[in-house]
Amino acid sequence: MLPTLSLGSIAIPTYPLFLLIAFWVGLWLAAWQAGRLGLDGDHVYNAGLLGLVAGIIGARVWFVLSHWENYAPNPLQALSLSRAALSVGEGLIIAGVVVLIYLQRSRVPLGLFGDAVAPGLALAGAIAQAGAFIAGVELGRETSMPWAVVVGGTARHPVQLYEVLTNLVIFGLLLALKDRPWPGFRFWVFVLFYATGRLFLEIFKAQPLRVGDGYLAGQILALSAVLVALAVMGYNFSHTFSQGSERP
Repeated sequence: MLPTLSLGSIAIPTYPLFLLIAFWVGLWLAAWQAGRLGLDGDHVYNAGLLGLVAGIIGARVWFVLSHWENYAPNPLQALSLSRAALSVGEGLIIAGVVVLIYLQRSRVPLGLFGDAVAPGLALAGAIAQAGAFIAGVELGRETSMPWAVVVGGTARHPVQLYEVLTNLVIFGLLLALKDRPWPGFRFWVFVLFYATGRLFLEIFKAQPLRVGDGYLAGQILALSAVLVALAVMGYNFSHTFSQGSERP
């Protein structure tokens, strides 16, 4: 694992570097897609910057809470900039809420915006998880599978690579979707498949956050997202079909 990259006398934390690369690549792709859909790309950049700030803070807080046993002896460590640990998935959720508020205040069509950013989100997720693997962040459970990676002398699931593959598959699927039955279709396809992936991948993590009687918090969020995506897609498909049947 390579937690830091050394450039002469400068040491750069690997994971945050990959997160920044993922952010700018995803933002550029989203702005380009927005232009193709007739939206102002500036809205993408504005929303992205707001989401970045909110996402980093939220991802940091979530990681601290999910690893509280490490911070409890000295809670001030949670404010240390030397730690490069972030919960990316949860940070994305928080960032999404902030972005939604901005879009509503700016009167940007949510459906078209979602279609524009969906491929960028998938590609950014793949890049971010590649960085997590290189840096040794978000370790997987112990396993004896032949494709296991050895970290600190322990064979573990390469859960980060599982997420890279999942995001790349979603990215390819979104690019292959040429038709949009209704505005926002591509976005909800992304939500459905990403959440489904997280629903299964959470069980491979070494230290997933648990709530209640041991339920995985990530799975609860993922299942909720799946149900919401199915409900939204079902409603829009039925609405589109009913409109089509009413035409002479």
